[in-house]
Amino acid sequence: MEDEEKTVGEENAEKETDEEKCESETVDFTSRIKDLEDMLEKSAAESEKNLARARDLNTMYVRLQADFDNYKKRTAAQLEKERGEGIVAVLEKMLPIADVIDNALAMIKDESVAEGVAMVKRELEKAMAAFGVTEIKALGKPFDPAYHEAILKVPCGQDSEMSGKVTEVFRKGYAIGDRVLRHSVVKVAE
Repeated sequence: MEDEEKTVGEENAEKETDEEKCESETVDFTSRIKDLEDMLEKSAAESEKNLARARDLNTMYVRLQADFDNYKKRTAAQLEKERGEGIVAVLEKMLPIADVIDNALAMIKDESVAEGVAMVKRELEKAMAAFGVTEIKALGKPFDPAYHEAILKVPCGQDSEMSGKVTEVFRKGYAIGDRVLRHSVVKVAE
């Protein structure tokens, strides 16, 4: 019977040891869970912080991209404007050459020489037309100070239909698009 009592006693001791182990393991698991929860909170906080930083960086990237696109547009517009100004400056220097050619054609008596000068005039007109230069038509048109410069006013006499119209052109005017390169110098009937 003693053997049986030891066995029951041993079993009780073993149960107590198992219970202590369980309690110890429960404490260990509780401690481990607490540690894992702390790590999870830290990871979540760090994740939020990194997400906020990523959003900030994305916002900076989008703004930088927009700024760069605007810079490219401004630069392209500036280059186009400067190109246009350069073309206008060159064309303005060519206009007196067109006047000289017109005067030369009026004075040349030799047909072959006149034909050669007329060829030069046509080439100059083609070059100017390639840049959109057009002659401002003035003769017989109503006087418009936006396109014409009147240096003489003459009475129209009995022909009141000519009143306010250009009767003679002293120097041709030219425009490129809506921009006047040079006003037509004209005589206007009153």
